[in-house]
Amino acid sequence: MRVKLSSCGNPDFGQNPDRTCAGAETIIIPVGSFLEASAVCRSWIEANNLGGGNWAGGEILKDGILVGRVSYNGRVWDIQDKEIQV
Repeated sequence: MRVKLSSCGNPDFGQNPDRTCAGAETIIIPVGSFLEASAVCRSWIEANNLGGGNWAGGEILKDGILVGRVSYNGRVWDIQDKEIQV
């Protein structure tokens, strides 16, 4: 699996939502589990000092197919928006 890490500007703070935050450009990281995807996302969010309105990533892909997502708080969801316990 792989997880997408990306950011966007938060219009609530006058930032452009069509641009990534400085230093937090989009990257895709291999992960071995949903738990690892959650941990990678939260670590990247904290390392880049992102707020909830800046988080634009979290898509979890397996063989190029979307299988879930990680929300800002690290919770993991399947494609039907049901929480996956990690």
